Order: sequence, then C-alpha cells, then structure tokens
Amino acid sequence: MTRIGTVGELRRYPVKSMLGETLERAEVRTRGLSGDRVCALIDVETGRVASAKMPRRWSWLLKCAATYLDDSGAVAIETPDGRRLDPADPGASDRLSALVDRPVRFAFARDEALLLERANPEELAAGGDENGPGKTVIQIGMGAPEGGFFDAFPIHFITTASLRRVAEVSIAKAPEPARFRPNIVIDSVGVDAFAENGWDGALIRIGRDLRLCVAFPTPRCAVPTLAHGANAPDPRLTVEIGKINRAPVPDMGPAPCLGAYALIKRPGRVALGDEIYLE
Repeated sequence: MTRIGTVGELRRYPVKSMLGETLERAEVRTRGLSGDRVCALIDVETGRVASAKMPRRWSWLLKCAATYLDDSGAVAIETPDGRRLDPADPGASDRLSALVDRPVRFAFARDEALLLERANPEELAAGGDENGPGKTVIQIGMGAPEGGFFDAFPIHFITTASLRRVAEVSIAKAPEPARFRPNIVIDSVGVDAFAENGWDGALIRIGRDLRLCVAFPTPRCAVPTLAHGANAPDPRLTVEIGKINRAPVPDMGPAPCLGAYALIKRPGRVALGDEIYLE
C-alpha cells in the first residue's frame, strides 16, 4: 500500500454540464457522490442529453450554476441573468427554454438508453464543425448502473501532479481543476504526472472507509477548452493535452486523457485532507 496524497478538493455538479460547487466533506454511496449529476437537461428536439461536449449548441450551460441542498435533496439553478430556478417547478423548463431559444426539459431519472453527442475536440480546434465526421454518440452512464447523468462512471479524480503538467501547456499557466470537472482532486505526493494512466483495476483507499476501484483514464472532450466561471476559454487545450498524454480508452483507442474514472467499491464519507492510499 502506497500513500499518494490527500484530498485537496471535493466537487460535485448537480446538473450535467452546469457549473457545480466545492465541498468540505461529502457522503459517497455506491451510486456516487451525494448530489452529483442528479439532474440533466434533455433536448426536446433530439431526445438526447444537453451537453457542453457540443459547445456551439450547449456551451451556455457553463454560464449556469447548480447547487444541491443536502437536507431536502432539491436542486437550485442560478442563470446568467441572476434568476433562480427550481428544476422541480413545472414552469422551470419553459423559462430555461425561453432563455436559450431552444426547447429543453429537466430530467431526474435517466432513461436506460439515453444518448449524448460528443464533438471531436481536435476537429473543433482546427475550425471544423461540431457535427463533423469525428462526432460520436454514446450511451451515458454505462459504468453507473444505479443511475445518475454520468458520462461513464460515477467518480472522476485527478492528481495535482497531472494538473501541474497540463498547466505548462495551458494559456493560464496555472492549474485550473474546474475545467476538468473532477469529483476529487488528489493533492499528490511522490506521484508522477499521468501516473493514473496505469492504475486500471487498482484500489484507492480514502479516509477510513471509502474505497474506489479505478476503471480507466478519462478522455478529454471540448469542455476543458470553454470558459468556466472566471476561467477564460483555452481553445486548443485538449489538443495540447493530447500532445503530452494520450492513453488507450475502451471503444476510442488512444485519446487525450487527464485523470481517471472509478467505481465505488466501498461507500463512505470523504473530507478535505483525508489520506489517500493506492492498494
């Protein structure tokens, strides 16, 4: 067993593709971190998930911020014009549809075959269309059988060693974890950049109880290139990541990667500063 660091940041994103919130502590169940990806917008026209992976259509989602109220299980959304919406309100979908001039509806339950479109980030960086030949359509949540609007698996983590390496090729020249939407940022010790590429199948122990099983490296899409709150756009960031770290991803082959996905092997609580070990 090797100590690899501590919990440096905890984040969750109650509505898929919207800005999320940072936490000091959280409950992690087999479904995932409490309150994470519990809601999504569905494009009424296509029946598919509205995702900033198609940035020319849906990047405005990253101008909205979502919070999860642990006591009640409710979700609150703040729109760019300062309005607050409750997705459970029957009129909320209409108000958001008017704001974006496209019919959308909120969903709290994930249909078994719900699909998501993913533009090719390298084509976009070269000036191509998001509906170009590299676009893929994926079934979301294939590694999250208990529900939730996850791309694949219920936990996504990144090490600070990898973030620092990526910062070297970013416009900001500083680590910006918000761009990559992790649940857990590992404040790593004695870990090389992109070491998580080789942790497939490994167990990670966090704190007293929580155990994660690493799935595979996280492929990066167009989302890190977009503005996230105070973080300005970085249009070629995913391309630059691909130059310094490509890793094999199931059904995709070698892809620009940062961080890794994981399943929950044993539920538990997690808090900032918790010790993390690779077993």
